[in-house]
Amino acid sequence: WMTGTAINPLLRAAYLSKAGRSVTLAVPWLHLREQALIFPGRLRFADPQAQERHIRLWLAERGGVRADFRLRFYPARYDLDRGSILPLGDVTGCFEAGECDVCVLEEPEHLNWYHSGANWRHRFKLVIGVVHTNYLYYARMYAGAATAAVLKRLNEWMCGAYCDRVIKLSGTIQPLPRAVVCNVHGVRSEFLEIGRRAARSHFPPRRAGAYFLGKVLWAKGHRLLIDYLALQQSLGQPPTHVDVYGGGEDLAEVEVEAAARELRLSFFPPTDHSGATLRRYKVFINPSQSEVLSTTTAEALAMGKFVVVQRHPSNDFFMQFRNTLPYDTPEEFLQQLQAALDSEPEPLSAEERRALSWEGATDRFLEAVSNCTLSDVLPTLGDHATRWVHATVQKGGPVGDRLRRASGAGPVWKQSWLAQEKWRAAPPTEIVEASILATPPGMAPVRASAAPPRR
Repeated sequence: WMTGTAINPLLRAAYLSKAGRSVTLAVPWLHLREQALIFPGRLRFADPQAQERHIRLWLAERGGVRADFRLRFYPARYDLDRGSILPLGDVTGCFEAGECDVCVLEEPEHLNWYHSGANWRHRFKLVIGVVHTNYLYYARMYAGAATAAVLKRLNEWMCGAYCDRVIKLSGTIQPLPRAVVCNVHGVRSEFLEIGRRAARSHFPPRRAGAYFLGKVLWAKGHRLLIDYLALQQSLGQPPTHVDVYGGGEDLAEVEVEAAARELRLSFFPPTDHSGATLRRYKVFINPSQSEVLSTTTAEALAMGKFVVVQRHPSNDFFMQFRNTLPYDTPEEFLQQLQAALDSEPEPLSAEERRALSWEGATDRFLEAVSNCTLSDVLPTLGDHATRWVHATVQKGGPVGDRLRRASGAGPVWKQSWLAQEKWRAAPPTEIVEASILATPPGMAPVRASAAPPRR
């Protein structure tokens, strides 16, 4: 499960710990049957201890950081319909009595849709929500305006009810209660090291041209890329060759469309962005308008490459870098792409490297948290009412089960059994095993309405 919404919280925990904070990271535990649905190849974990060893090894070898933080697991299920991991039961129970100062909820709106435990704001002194995903964009594209309108309101309610402060990674996220815009993500040190070595000519010259890396979905910018290159063709300009790396549900359709328009697009499987294959390129293009903040764009900048991106709220953070070539129109995209191919990027300055690093991101995060005042974080009467209604529904026993089922809770719709005394202190492995028996994978009820897919 190597998505940005999984990797970035891990790196945040590691760098906060490295900065001297006492940190506990809660990670979802999935049954082996559902691990097979999301983990690559034959990667499986028989118990949480094996997964923890893998996480810490990856963090040291690929994350480039060793940190002394606690790792806990909470029971969760994989919702095949949404392509999303959903918590099962009361996640606040992961934390001990002494761990009650600051809580960071990664994707608080998603995490709390079916939250049936204690109020986070009562459990912790300060609750910070970090919003990663532009769910409304996907909802409008895949489920229509009506579903997007419902989701917009639901996101507002969940953040208002459970968060004292909300950090939006960029301005592309919908308005949310008590929110600030701040990029609190960085890139792994290996990308910055590649940029340093490239600037010192420790790598062969970057002879390859332009590439696009990411999940192949029409919503991720592949439609725009095809339209831009088709425009270049219609204007009689020399065709630009672009290599596309990634897999995804729309890959076959994108390949067919590119071939039908006779565009010079080559398609390759997903590839490690820091690997030797992609180091030889000097121009990264990302026409996506669905991102909140593109990790791959930040990684390309860290490696000392040009990035060609649209002037869009999701890209505001990148406008400070000299190697960012922004555009407003398709014609300007073609001009910037050609300018990048005809020139060489500038080496990153010390300030630019710091801004892209996780050390810099951690500084920004701590500043956003420390700027909270009592008047900023006081919940409204509406927040209290929302929390009361939500808790009543989620803790409503069999009635709550039926309401979750009707609202499309997938494999976590049946939770009333968790109120029994025997399950209150049960380990996550036993809870997940029991849930699998109650609602086997692929046997969950069909949702009443479509919901946006996860990244």
